[in-house]
Amino acid sequence: MGLISIEKRDNFNIPVYAPNLQDFKEVVESDGSFAINKLEVFKGGSPLVVNQPDDASEVGKALANSCRSVSGVLVDAHIGDKLSEELFLRVARRATGHGKELLEQLQFFHIVASLTFAQ
Repeated sequence: MGLISIEKRDNFNIPVYAPNLQDFKEVVESDGSFAINKLEVFKGGSPLVVNQPDDASEVGKALANSCRSVSGVLVDAHIGDKLSEELFLRVARRATGHGKELLEQLQFFHIVASLTFAQ
């Protein structure tokens, strides 16, 4: 949209690593302190906290606030406070158009493990 250069946009990166079950299993087994009895992925809970789930505007604001809480400082440092504010306002507006779907599709995933001390 011309607010920042393509190069500046493409140079922004937040590396994120989320382990899968195999990664988790390998770390536990390589330590040798524990034996794995049960290991599974549990899907539960939306990261969006809203009082009125049917209010698309509230869902949009919650998504923008969630994104800002995780990456806001990095975005501010990369593009400046003014453009950062505009970016998160646009995220809120765009997310408002998809409120119901966002609540249904955005889910936390947790690795649930039952471990015992290795003998």
